[in-house]
Amino acid sequence: MKVRVKLLSPAGDMPKGFDPFGEAEKDLATGATVADVIAQIELPKEESYTSLVNGQPVTPDDRAGHTLSDGDEITLLPAIQGG
Repeated sequence: MKVRVKLLSPAGDMPKGFDPFGEAEKDLATGATVADVIAQIELPKEESYTSLVNGQPVTPDDRAGHTLSDGDEITLLPAIQGG
């Protein structure tokens, strides 16, 4: 199945396979989860990310159980820091 991943404001360089706008199409096995996508992208472990599937939030505790469907759009963005 294919899903679209949007990575907003990543820390450091854009991961391999993403266009300059932070978008990539990923081929995944049936039954893949949001956690599988995050692991495949190899995002920095020290960063905290918000995840959305088709515009709906998926909490960190639910990522491993949130099964994706063909055509889903996953948006990932790091937590905003500052003060």
